[in-house]
Amino acid sequence: MYVIFGNYGNETVALMQWVHEQQLSPVTVVHIETGWAAAGWEARVAQGQAYAEQCGFSAVSLAAKKNFMQIMKQQNNFPTTKFQWCAGFLKGLAFLDWLDKVDPAATATILIAQRRALSRAQANMPEFVAESGHYGDRNVWYPLFDTSHQTRDQLLERAGFPLLPHRSLECDPCVNNTATDFMRLQNIDIEKTATLEHVLEKFMFAPSSYGDSQGIQQVVAWIKKTDTVKTSGTKQFDMGQFDMGCGAPFGCGL
Repeated sequence: MYVIFGNYGNETVALMQWVHEQQLSPVTVVHIETGWAAAGWEARVAQGQAYAEQCGFSAVSLAAKKNFMQIMKQQNNFPTTKFQWCAGFLKGLAFLDWLDKVDPAATATILIAQRRALSRAQANMPEFVAESGHYGDRNVWYPLFDTSHQTRDQLLERAGFPLLPHRSLECDPCVNNTATDFMRLQNIDIEKTATLEHVLEKFMFAPSSYGDSQGIQQVVAWIKKTDTVKTSGTKQFDMGQFDMGCGAPFGCGL
């Protein structure tokens, strides 16, 4: 059994198309509902799941054992770029629990859409990881490990999906937000973050990094005022921030 673990961003859809063209079988695509997705992201998930089924795959959505807000309240804090403990709680626990139920012998191969071209930190990533500790000692395969942006885009085109100008939005905002991410944040996602900051009496983003901004609303205002980003609808965005912590093994942003 092959299990694609992803979030229906550009990379996951490209991987689905590649697997379909290689006629691998059986395949299940697993997505985690974190409870912190951007407003409207559920439409992208539904589109991705419909395409997975069109390809003959099974599509599974799992709910995090505790959603983002519940985990932040439990920890009484937000993760940071240095200590990114959120992915393991949100995604790792639910995925491992599901794997142990459907694959008790640990014979499944986990497919993840990481690529060397996504960041300098991934420049030497291998194609295979045998008996990965992140996935209950199951084998992990990165089929697109040496794939270029151009080839990725061609896979997306053959799948009939447009190229998104941003990462997967299964968690939005993310502690790894770039200036571009702040610029495209929707008001509803800014408001939910401000509400959680008020409950915790803490800021999600370090004030010292954003002109001493006190909270998400001031961070976004500061970013827009300083005009640090010129957005482009098709510009390749940087996924390197997800290599700095625990998000990378669990396919965050893909």
